[in-house]
Amino acid sequence: VVCFNAAISACEKSWKWEEALQLLYEMQARGLHPDVISFSAAISACEKGGNLNEALRLVQEMRQKGVQPNVVTYSAAISACANVGDWEQALKLLDEMQKYGVEPNVFSFSAAISACE
Repeated sequence: VVCFNAAISACEKSWKWEEALQLLYEMQARGLHPDVISFSAAISACEKGGNLNEALRLVQEMRQKGVQPNVVTYSAAISACANVGDWEQALKLLDEMQKYGVEPNVFSFSAAISACE
């Protein structure tokens, strides 16, 4: 899992969201279980690549697989909303994270504010 996480993070840093998703699914095909780091890096890659729909789908998939999104996960998803100007979804995510007991940080709030501009 650690090696896959490193590879997904490398894709995120080079804005290659498709490759990040391929690695995430390859992990699962090999019987490995992605963790919050795997999903967060893939969501961040989608955010950098401007793919809000995939970012939101991954947040849902996390929950379905029993992986609890954290502040990094939500901040990346909210940033993805900001990138496309979807302020309503950004505020929904901000509300959702608090509902699930995840405390927003300066990055979460900053991304939400950016989405509203």
